[in-house]
This record gives sequence, structure tokens and C-alpha cells, in this order.
Amino acid sequence: MTVGLGTTAALAAEPVAGSADQSAAATPAPASAADALASVLDASVAVGTDGSYTVSWTGLLASAQMNVYASNDAADPARSGTKVASSRTGSAVVSGLDPAKRWYFKVVPAGTAYGVVTAPRAVGEQGALNTRDLGGYRTSWGLTVKYGQVFRSDGLGRLTDAGVAKLGSLGLNTAYDFRVDGEIGSNGPNKLPAGVSSQSVPLSDGGVVGLVVQAVSSGDPVKQQALLGDGKAAKFLEDVNRSFVDDPAKRAQFGTVLKAIANGDKVLFNCSAGKDRTGWMAAVVLTALGVDKDTVYRDYLASNDYLKPSIDATLNGMVASGALKDPELVRPLLGVQASYLDAAFDEVRAVYGSFDAYLRDGLGIDGLTLAQLKLRLLTV
Repeated sequence: MTVGLGTTAALAAEPVAGSADQSAAATPAPASAADALASVLDASVAVGTDGSYTVSWTGLLASAQMNVYASNDAADPARSGTKVASSRTGSAVVSGLDPAKRWYFKVVPAGTAYGVVTAPRAVGEQGALNTRDLGGYRTSWGLTVKYGQVFRSDGLGRLTDAGVAKLGSLGLNTAYDFRVDGEIGSNGPNKLPAGVSSQSVPLSDGGVVGLVVQAVSSGDPVKQQALLGDGKAAKFLEDVNRSFVDDPAKRAQFGTVLKAIANGDKVLFNCSAGKDRTGWMAAVVLTALGVDKDTVYRDYLASNDYLKPSIDATLNGMVASGALKDPELVRPLLGVQASYLDAAFDEVRAVYGSFDAYLRDGLGIDGLTLAQLKLRLLTV
């Protein structure tokens, strides 16, 4: 399928009009093959506080009679699962599904074989806020990243027993941990279900934690301003992201994970917060698959939303203790900004000229491996 092997070089450069989350029905004409597909039928799912799922669909077929199927198998819930709803209102509420399992849904127009698979982006296990499925994003030529194959996460050292059980429902082969020994010692090794191989691919966080500790432990607003103010905190993480591209040891670790995914592993990768090292790894995977820049950035920046309870609690605690007067000095180090990802992509272009060249010469991903990655992870 030659469409799946197109160049990725332009995808880290300028935004592509439209995205997987926009219905092309709202515009005069689809801006891409992905928008054209979404204009026919697109679907999403939200999880309620009561554990129910609201499955919604849009597009030209939205008012048709739809059957909704649910399964723990992402490949084709209509075949492996059970019909859980039927509606022509554009949405259906599904309840009574086992909360200990990961659920995928397929919305299918009655009497047809065509349908759209969807799932909650967040896995929702207890003890890890930033665990997400990279599936469901559309490439600029209209293919879709398969659900249930690649997951990104923060540290899994504080998973509850229920969280471990939920993780077990993902069917993972391998979990790749980017944390170094000091981080693992502080927060605990990843808690993984039986049968999941744990692989250490240590990458330094660039000194983010050390900088936070240095600033906050001083308790001195003047020193904190000098260390972090006037954009210094953001610049620090921009430099860290450049190092992901420049440092040969870091490139080797990112390349190891990407090759494992291409070779067929069902993978989870994580660092401590799941935002910097993990964020760049996710951006590399999605860009290599041909997902447009706007969508890649949206996935990257979503860490701010998933981590918000933790970030707010951390900053509030620092202020309450008297160690920190201005929480906005530290906030850039605890979250992500578009400029951090800009810095990495800019470095790719400056050093390698194109994203394809970065994959080939920086990460050791040859043409065959890139083709395997796309053939394995993309579907119509």
C-alpha cells in the first residue's frame, strides 16, 4: 500500500489544515484525506464519573441508525465484542461494562460493514495520571493509527492493585522505562502485570528535578527569580528537548523503542511525569506514521491537562510551606509548552534537514523498518 509509505519530512514543519478531531462537515470542502473520511463518519467516547461511556459520532452519516459494539480487543470490536447500543441520535450511553478492563467501541451504520473504532484516550488506571493510548489519530492521507498497540505514560511506581489490573487488560508485551536509577529509587520501579517484560532505557531528564529542588529549597524569592524568571525555566526545557536530538546516547534509546514497536511489540513507554522524554517519543512515533503537526502538538500539550491535579497540588504545597512565593516561576518545569517541542523539531531540521533523515541517520530507522512501523500501526 504505497499511500502508507509517504514521506514524513514535511510533517514537522508547518501545520496541515484540519485534524482528526475536526469534522470536515463544518467546512466547505475537506482539507485532507483524513478530513474527507471524518466528514463521512467520525466517533469519540467520553467516560462519565459513574463509569459509563458516552459514545458520540459526527459526519454525513450521523443521523443514520448506528449500532455500537464494545470489546476488549481493539482490532474489530464488531467481530470480537457485543452490541451494546443502537441509536440514530448521534450518541449513545453505555453502562455496565467491567471497569477493570480497557474497552474499545465500534460505531457501525446498520446494514453496512463500514465502521469507526474509538476509545477513551486515557487508560484511567489508578496511580498514573498520564497514561494514554496513541491510537485513533489520523494521518494526513486518511489512515488511522490503531488503538491498543502503543501507550505513553508517567511513572507506574505508585499504581494501585486496581491500576495494575487495568494495565493488565492492555495486553502489553513490553514496558520501556526512560527513568534513571535516582528517579526509580525515589518513586519506585514500575508496577507491571505478570507477563509484561520491563526494559530499562535510561535517559537523563536533563536536570529538571535538580533545578526545581535548587530553586525551591533556597526559599529565596530573589534567587528563584534569578534561576527561573524571565523565561529561564522554559529555555531550560527547550535545551533539554534539543538534547533529545543531539545526544547520541539519547537517540539510541529512542531508536530502541521505535524499532521494538516496528517489530511488533505492544508497547508502553514512560518517564517520571510522562511529558518530556515520553512526550518526544510519542511525537516521534506519530510523526513517523504521518500524523499532522497540529495533532502531534495537541497530544503533546495534553500532558498539562492530565497532570494538572498533580502540578497544582505540588505548587500549592510549595507555596503553603513558605518555600515558594511565585508558583508561576516553577510551573513551566512541571508542564509542557509548544516551544519545547518546537525546539526539538527545529533541531531536527537544523542537524538533519528533514524528519526522514533524522529517523534514518539519527535513530537508525531504515526504510524497511519505517515501512514495517506503518504497515503494523496504520489501518483504514
